[in-house]
Amino acid sequence: MKTRFTLECSEELDFAVLAINSHAKGYKLCWNINKELQLNFEKAEDQVINKEMMFSRYLHTTNDDEYSIITNRSKKGYLIPNHKSVNYFLIINNRNWLVEKKKFISKLRENKEVLLVFELDVKKSKYIDRFIFNDKKN
Repeated sequence: MKTRFTLECSEELDFAVLAINSHAKGYKLCWNINKELQLNFEKAEDQVINKEMMFSRYLHTTNDDEYSIITNRSKKGYLIPNHKSVNYFLIINNRNWLVEKKKFISKLRENKEVLLVFELDVKKSKYIDRFIFNDKKN
């Protein structure tokens, strides 16, 4: 008789994802966000999926917080295929996100390069693993 085991993963997601629509190139969008929100996004290593899809990524880190902007489109496909109309995703690892969320999103909406901003429900996304980056240096 075969024995079957089921792996239950009850991992708590500790980040938020904002979807951004913009006609601007990634570097110009980051420059405007840096200016408006006093952040310092810099070009980071591209996110590679299935060894063929490459997505540009920009990173801002402080002692406690980390913000990443990643493009949704590559030459070979989309980072999140069920959100093809979204140009960029902003991944936020911030302990005070619930307190700062409203002010942060309203400042993003005031940015002249941003057409639309909305928060994704990360618990419902089947591609959530694509927002997890393993590039920490020890």
